[in-house]
Amino acid sequence: MHEPFSSAARAAARARFPATLIIASALIGAPALAAHKGGGVSPGWGQCRAQDPDARIAGCTQVIQEIEKETPHNKAAAYVNRAGAYQAKGDYAHALDDFAKALEIEPKSSVVIAARGAAHHAKGDLDSALADYGRAIALDKKNAAALLARAHIWRARGDVEKALADLEEAAKADPKATAPLVTAGALHHAKGDHERAISAFSEAAKRDPKLAAARNGRGACHYAKGEFDEAIADFDAALKIDAHYVGALVNRANAWRAKKDFVRAKSDYDAALAAKPDLAAAKKGSDDMARLIAKQGLGAAAPADAAPPAEHDHN
Repeated sequence: MHEPFSSAARAAARARFPATLIIASALIGAPALAAHKGGGVSPGWGQCRAQDPDARIAGCTQVIQEIEKETPHNKAAAYVNRAGAYQAKGDYAHALDDFAKALEIEPKSSVVIAARGAAHHAKGDLDSALADYGRAIALDKKNAAALLARAHIWRARGDVEKALADLEEAAKADPKATAPLVTAGALHHAKGDHERAISAFSEAAKRDPKLAAARNGRGACHYAKGEFDEAIADFDAALKIDAHYVGALVNRANAWRAKKDFVRAKSDYDAALAAKPDLAAAKKGSDDMARLIAKQGLGAAAPADAAPPAEHDHN
């Protein structure tokens, strides 16, 4: 059966990755929800797709107790859903057992194999996760979630080129996805390849005009190139989308600072501090601007100052 769990089980394994840009876009951490077909036989299905992990475990266990009455698809779905609930509770041993049982029924499901990889990933077993992501991709080269998840393992291991290759394939596989693009943009930016980073962030912004992180990322690249007006335009755009985006406020403050507009810089640092009072970069920036503005007020020549590097979400 070709990808019987597509939409629901892809959400099955959505992950919490370190980079804040992509929190909602990968395979580890969240509960699996595979769709059952035909209503199912057991009354336990009502809870077997519940959001609450304990309720789902109870419902799926009820289904599994009479599993022989279910279709093959529904048998696998019950195990996948219970696995996701165990995973949400941090019970990886039981989650992996249930994914294994689902794969006895649907051994060639790219989505379920990737979901098992996500459980390994969340557990910290990167070798097993990498192996499962590889198997999932071999079965379905357009499994964008598995490609994105594998890219993060390559990235964690310092293999940036392999990470970028997987991100490129993930972006092709899912024409609506932004996570592969913003992640690739961050990696290109970290390498100093700002043109490719700008291209990736621009495509992400095109796919989702409301994605503030893409504007902020592109602005940080322009800032790194010394293109402060272009950077400010992007930070402005990010802040129109999310007025409380602290990273964009600090970045815009830095850009104003680089242009020697210390008053505007201080205003943005202060706004960032109001949103996040313990933000050291904003506090230091505000204090620096107060000192420099005071010097200007005394009629001194424009004081020497060096603006700090732009903050990227991946930093």
